[in-house]
Amino acid sequence: MILLSAELETLKEYGRKMTELSKAIVQFVLMSLGKDFQKKFYESEFSKCHGYLRIINYSPPENVVEKQVEGLGMHTDMSCVTIVYQDEIGGLQVRSKEGTWMDINPCEDTLVVNIGDLMHAWSNGKLRSSEHRVVLKRNANRFSLAFFWCFEDEKNISAPDEVVGEEDNRMYKTFICRDYLRFRESSEKGKFEKVGFTVKQFAGINS
Repeated sequence: MILLSAELETLKEYGRKMTELSKAIVQFVLMSLGKDFQKKFYESEFSKCHGYLRIINYSPPENVVEKQVEGLGMHTDMSCVTIVYQDEIGGLQVRSKEGTWMDINPCEDTLVVNIGDLMHAWSNGKLRSSEHRVVLKRNANRFSLAFFWCFEDEKNISAPDEVVGEEDNRMYKTFICRDYLRFRESSEKGKFEKVGFTVKQFAGINS
């Protein structure tokens, strides 16, 4: 895909907007975890986060005869939060706690926000990293914009005592962000798309 200079500027501006939105989302999420958590932890834990934007094109097979074809297998995101814009083709599905696949239908001027594995681990599992997939239901290309907001590579990720709680039931060992990203980006065929390869398998204490 070749982008013109005007298109590149548009994408840069979109990335800047998603950066500001990601910061606001993380602060609201921290507020939901406890009183004054946003003031206590945002600067110390999340101020060095960075984001990257990915343009994703899903091309269906030429002979789509089934009701739906899997475009991207069930997985969780590696990020703290992910912000997704999907075109009118749709196809994004999220798995409920009960294991049911729910369609996230595209809606004009609406973005989808996912909690990712890094935030899941940092919150000691209080915030669930969503299992999701993309299915192709129409014989047409599907485009989406995904903005991933992540900890800095060298950060040691460990849930603070205040987040874990008085029972001190820690679910994850301390790990370096870069090491987990390498684990997920392994060249092993299909590894990225398998939900079994998540932060639980990488750093879970009872996995």
